[in-house]
Amino acid sequence: MEFPIMCKKNQSKAKRSVLAFYVYFNYFVWGSSIILVSQFHSWFMELWHTDLKGISIVISMLGLGHLITVLLAGWFSDKFGRKNTIIIGTISNIIFLIGLLISRNIWMASICSLFLGNANSFNDSGSYPLLTEKFPEKPASMNALVKASMSLSQTILPLVIAAVHSAYIIIPAMAVMLGLLLLKVSVTNFGKNGSIVKETVSEQKEILETSTNKPSVLIDGVGMVILGFTLSFIFYMYSQYAPVFAEKVIGSTPVFSKTLISWYAISSLISVFITSTVVRKVHPFKVLLTYSIVAAAMLAVMVVHPTPTIARLTSIAIGFFAAGGIWQVGLTILSRYFPREKGRVTGYYSFAAALTYFVGPIVSTFILDDTAASLVHVFVLDVAVSVLGIIVMIILAVRCFKYKFI
Repeated sequence: MEFPIMCKKNQSKAKRSVLAFYVYFNYFVWGSSIILVSQFHSWFMELWHTDLKGISIVISMLGLGHLITVLLAGWFSDKFGRKNTIIIGTISNIIFLIGLLISRNIWMASICSLFLGNANSFNDSGSYPLLTEKFPEKPASMNALVKASMSLSQTILPLVIAAVHSAYIIIPAMAVMLGLLLLKVSVTNFGKNGSIVKETVSEQKEILETSTNKPSVLIDGVGMVILGFTLSFIFYMYSQYAPVFAEKVIGSTPVFSKTLISWYAISSLISVFITSTVVRKVHPFKVLLTYSIVAAAMLAVMVVHPTPTIARLTSIAIGFFAAGGIWQVGLTILSRYFPREKGRVTGYYSFAAALTYFVGPIVSTFILDDTAASLVHVFVLDVAVSVLGIIVMIILAVRCFKYKFI
């Protein structure tokens, strides 16, 4: 009787792997989608009859779309299942891609960008719970591969653009890939939503119950949520405006400016795996502080001394030290601080990150014009936010010494 049992186990494992592939492929295309506007900024400015401010408005609508739907998507996922949630996310991404090409002004393009934000909300709300439920033995590593999929696509896309050039080829190809994925997902049985695994009473919880030194929601909780914003702000703003900075400030060619994102993405992909190992052996706050200081320092150097070499090194540094898993380290600390409210605090932390996608580009519209100096000012803002994050980290790290479970 062992052979049939083994067959069932192998079939189950194969089915889980297929579902995981769907998730990762979906994020592979979505990862490219969020940098499309910045990668084709010159072409879109001509198509939509706008300038850099207009491009920033379109980019900011991603964040607004995410903010509007992030809470709804979580409820929908629990109510109607992971499969239907992922389907909505995929359809929203397709609408965005098609909309970019048919839009002839920034207002049409902005509406389409809202759909990409919607895709973000529904993809996250369907995919992360799905991976956690289907792979309860290794949810952290499976979720980390989502970031790896996005980083890989952001590495490849600038290289593809450099070779193909035409948005009329690349964007429809991405839409077709998502269309094929949508067909496969629609006919695949995802099974029932996995049951939530209840944690046993851990040493951490016992300490929380008996210790008088407990994390404060008002100070530690709010501080960590602020970090959710600042950590996201650093790498998101860089990924959106680095190509334009290279062209306008450094005077680089369009091909070189686009490859900066490839360096950034390759570095973040490597960092996903290295950081997940480092954080097991080093205090999380030490990782946060070290990574953030290096990222802020390199941003500052690029602002003061903008050269092609410095820009490339900064791309590598931001990719590794800001975009490669440090945000997840902050979420880990927050979850340890408030283990009985993981869902709620995770929602606040994610909401703060979503706010980045809207606030950053919107604020940039008040700074940007057609001058190189205005782009320098955008990156000065990025440095300022990163310094704010470091100050908050230092305060929280000092307080952390009172807690025995971090």
